[in-house]
Amino acid sequence: MGKYTTFKREQPKPPPTVHPIMRGIGCIMIIVVPILAYGISALLVDYGFRQGWPIPPNWAGAMDFHPLLWRLQGLRPIIVFLQGVNNLEANLIFTVAITVVIGGIMSVIFGYISSIFGPPRYGPHDAPPIRGVKVKRYKR
Repeated sequence: MGKYTTFKREQPKPPPTVHPIMRGIGCIMIIVVPILAYGISALLVDYGFRQGWPIPPNWAGAMDFHPLLWRLQGLRPIIVFLQGVNNLEANLIFTVAITVVIGGIMSVIFGYISSIFGPPRYGPHDAPPIRGVKVKRYKR
């Protein structure tokens, strides 16, 4: 640096962030997908019991809770409410499975849309991919 020049510190580039709309959609989906999955599972479980699907019979009816949970006074109203829900165990298991399926479908759709509208695979400074060259495997 010379005697008559000034030092100018370069500002570091901010790290890339996710677009705010995408963050908002993600927050909404975290809430919407499990609620949607629970509604679908309630319909599927009722339909499955009527049609004779191989759903284990111990998943049907009211759910049993461990006696130690009944001793906790704060949980008693919640346990009483949950025992009133019919086929709760089957509904929760189906909810988890449907949530995984919906999440997988949404991931595939989002990946496809991202590949269409996202940045190109190679930038202007990248070398073009090598085509037509066959490399033999090295053997000792």
